[in-house]
Parts: sequence; structure tokens; C-alpha cells
Amino acid sequence: MKGLINWEALQKYRKMPFANMDEAAQEKQWGSVAGMYDGMAKLEKEFTKKQVGQMLLSAEDSVIDIGCGPGRLSVPVAQKVKSVTALDVSEEMLAKCMENARSEGVHNITPMRSNWLAKDAVENVGKYDIAIASRSVGFSDLVKINQIARKYVYILGWANAPSLREIQLDFLEGIGQEKMPHDPAARMFGYNMMFNMVYDMGANPNIVVVDDGFERDYVSREQAYADLRFVGEILPEFEEQYRSNVDRYLIPKQDGGFKLLRKTKTFVLWWRPDEVIGY
Repeated sequence: MKGLINWEALQKYRKMPFANMDEAAQEKQWGSVAGMYDGMAKLEKEFTKKQVGQMLLSAEDSVIDIGCGPGRLSVPVAQKVKSVTALDVSEEMLAKCMENARSEGVHNITPMRSNWLAKDAVENVGKYDIAIASRSVGFSDLVKINQIARKYVYILGWANAPSLREIQLDFLEGIGQEKMPHDPAARMFGYNMMFNMVYDMGANPNIVVVDDGFERDYVSREQAYADLRFVGEILPEFEEQYRSNVDRYLIPKQDGGFKLLRKTKTFVLWWRPDEVIGY
């Protein structure tokens, strides 16, 4: 049932650029940034546990993580459930995901190389107890993701706070990368839009905003400069600028060394698919 405001139409107006890419373009796009996403995911490893802590998971659950990337969520979720299917269109992302699973001693993740935007995606993917989409193509169609879940659907994204891409570009400011322009309408089209879409679908959505971010401890500035180079190519002539950018986010520790800390916020939105009617 549609409400007074057609939130679905508004979402299509604000749709993420990759939602209209063909499969080859998606694979190229996500494969090219697999290393960067993996590096960023490792910086938010402890904060990710707070997000997973908001989920109602059991040891008997089967889970699918749509647009799993390097397994940022797949790995910690797999530690709590029976099985996880990690779906991504990029072989490079899936390789990172499985590498991270092995390093954590996780053996119940099955990679699935598949295009969620394909017309037959629901039939190809099948049914799971829980469906998760975090900052991914799963956002593009909430009705679609609802169709593959039995118990819960979880959607995670930025809660009116700096995104991974914005934080990445801060490290590259002034060295060939343009900062993302501020969008004054961003809050207007934030998680409220997804919440209302789910509500209009007939479900009773739940939402919590988690304080999180990206962090790591370093024994020296030099260690930080070396560790963060995954953010992008830094030519020799931009080395001084890159180091200056990193320095802005290094906090001296009382016992020596430095802490990198970039704070942000994530919304965790979930609902029961059996409440959805008329879709």
C-alpha cells in the first residue's frame, strides 16, 4: 500500500549510480576498489561488531550478505550463525572475503558470484532466514530483498555522517582526488526514506543508530603513512601532502604512538518479511 508520499519514487530519483550499471561495468567498478574497501573494512573491524550486535541472530540461521565486498559483515555474522552466503558481482571482492574468513578461522561462508541487479536474481539466489545489505546494491529494491528472507531483513548504511568514500578522499585531498561536494538535501533523503518505504510495504520497521568509525593504533607516524596507502595511488610529488592529510587524523597517545580515529554513524534498519503485504 502506498502512503501519502511515494517514497519508492523518491528513492529512484536519488538512486545510487551503480544501480544502473550492467554486470560487466559493476564487476569492473567493484573489482578495481577491492583492495581499498578491504583496507577500510579492517579499520572498522571493532566498530562492525557493534553493528552485528544489533542483529537478532541464532546458531541455526542461514544468512545471505548481498554485496558482501571483502566480508566486513559476512565474517563476524558467520561466527554467530549456521551459514553465510556471501554474494558479490566481483571475483576480487569475493577473494578478499574468503581470505578474511580464513584468517579468522571461519569456515561456514560460501561465496556466490552473482548479479543482484539481474531480473532473475531472486530465483538464482533462493531463500534464507536472514538477508543483509550493507551499503550495497541491496538498497536498490527493498521489495526484492524482502522476497528472499524468512525471518528478518537488515539494511545498514550511513546515518547522516561521513561515509567510507568521504573519509577515503580526505586522505587524498589535494593530490588529484576531488572531495565529495556537500549535498544540502542529504538528510532529507537519508534513512528516513527507507524506513517509510518499509512502513508503506506493511511492515513495522525497527531502526537504531550506532556510533562507530575507523580506527587503528600506530607506534609511529611512519607506520601510519605506510599502512594507509591502500586509500589510493600517491605519486612521489604528492607525498608531503598525503602525510599532512594523514597527520590531521592522528591523535598522540599518552603512552607513546598514535591513534587514528575517524568517527561516523551507521543506521541498522530491520523488519520481518512476513509482515509485508501486497508486494
